[in-house]
Amino acid sequence: MGLLLCAGCGDRPVAEPGVDALADRLPPLYDPASLSAQVIPNSDLPPEGTRSLFDQLVAQNGALPYPFESVVDWLASLDVDGRRPTTVLIPHGRSLQKGRSSFADPRVVLSADVSPPPGVALTPPIKGRLFLGFVDAANEIEVLSYNEAAGRFEFQLVQDYCEGCTPRIVYARRNVCLTCHQNAAAIFPVRPWEETNAAPDIAAGIRDVHPNIDTLRGAPLGVRLAAPEAVDNATDIANMIPLAQRIWLDGCGPDTAGHACRRMLLGQALRFALAPGSFDPQSETAMALITRLAQHWPERGFELPDNDLKNRDPLEDDLYQGGWLAGLKRAVFGRDTARNNPVSEDKLEEFDALPSLPREFDPLTRRPPRRWSQPGDLDAVYALAQAFTATDVARLQAAGRIDAVVSAVQSAALDAHVAAVPFRRSEIMLALLDTLDADAMPTRWGLPVAELSPPIREGEPPLQLSADSVLKPFETYCFGCHRDNPSARLNFMAGASEAAVLERIEATDKIRDALDYERYRGTAKAGLLMPPDGSWQREHLERALAAGDDPLTPMREQVPALFDF
Repeated sequence: MGLLLCAGCGDRPVAEPGVDALADRLPPLYDPASLSAQVIPNSDLPPEGTRSLFDQLVAQNGALPYPFESVVDWLASLDVDGRRPTTVLIPHGRSLQKGRSSFADPRVVLSADVSPPPGVALTPPIKGRLFLGFVDAANEIEVLSYNEAAGRFEFQLVQDYCEGCTPRIVYARRNVCLTCHQNAAAIFPVRPWEETNAAPDIAAGIRDVHPNIDTLRGAPLGVRLAAPEAVDNATDIANMIPLAQRIWLDGCGPDTAGHACRRMLLGQALRFALAPGSFDPQSETAMALITRLAQHWPERGFELPDNDLKNRDPLEDDLYQGGWLAGLKRAVFGRDTARNNPVSEDKLEEFDALPSLPREFDPLTRRPPRRWSQPGDLDAVYALAQAFTATDVARLQAAGRIDAVVSAVQSAALDAHVAAVPFRRSEIMLALLDTLDADAMPTRWGLPVAELSPPIREGEPPLQLSADSVLKPFETYCFGCHRDNPSARLNFMAGASEAAVLERIEATDKIRDALDYERYRGTAKAGLLMPPDGSWQREHLERALAAGDDPLTPMREQVPALFDF
């Protein structure tokens, strides 16, 4: 992180450690011997049998759209009213992508505060559970996505996200992410959000470079304060989830008494979710829960880490150089003075080579807890209640009165879900509705994990093709959707070697029809042709065909014919 110039640093070394070193010495979020630490591991890859919300959404969509404005449109299409997810632009921020962002190419921060329409499936809450950060120059989307089955957020990257590239969805090095995301959840600055395009000077700096457009990467060039406030609110929702999971597990305990405690906790969460206006935190049942929780509560309480970063005006410190000199530079050179940012193959080296932020603004600085949660705060009650969607509440209300719903928590159908496992809203909903004999049982949402391709860890090398490989046209036109796709059904060009990929292609005869342009173009089956219409791969293919090049024939030759004599 460079050098820290400060007075009164005490015994603290002047030379700041890099992100890698901070990740190696990262203190545990809580006692590693605790029940929650054992049930919710800190592994890079998601626990076996679980996947992130992002993986599920991409798998059900078939692929991750490109370019990024198409991602914004796609997420808007998931909302019952077509509302677009909240986006803000941050040209000079504090993320690992900060060395690549600028007024010309600001980082897009997206909070997926969309509400899926009610339907037969038990659709999950998305607000506060999915965040994206994208800088075009980095060719990478940073993803923070909730994994309900694991009870934790996942840190993911979409690497090589660019035209002509083969994107890869990988799981990031978790401890690197936790150096800033110290609650394993979302972080964001506080009001008045002067790093974002809600600040007039920031918006003006972006417009100076882009005078003829209103949106960039699907995000408005200027927004009202309501936009960063919505992102901030969503990060507050996210920040409560890890605490709620710790209380659910550690606050109740592992044994039979712990199971009974979790039933009480769930019952109170349901009372609040179904009728927040009449919920009484001083009621006899609420006080009984508080008494039960106090038996396992740590003496100091449960830590609620601080997800709020101090507001920072990047124009005032001129990218980490404060004072009158910064103002002089802006007056002479404009808002976006040359920074000579180092570019490296290793993004952590690139990040560490940048000048350090002052400690009070640096997200790497260990932040003291926002507060220490106590039993009487009922934090888990309120946090677990917001896990139930409006559609969930309507289904439960249709199935029975509040007392009946709360009584259903005592059913044997809930045994497995109040054991020493993460709080899983969807499993609990299905068990409750079954116990209540609901008229219309919802179906499970999402693909079974067995139908998803294996997760990939950051650092696993991509496939390197030889110069004369027969897979070259597949790499150009097909790998973007059919390699490293979270959906196993669509991931039929996966493989660690050229031979393995070619073997899978040779076994997939449907590729032949998808590439048979001569037969299907202009017919009712034209929609089956791949790459899909509207994709950049299709555009490049059409250009190649118009120029007299024919990549289709060599690709079809690798696929078995109907009759192979």
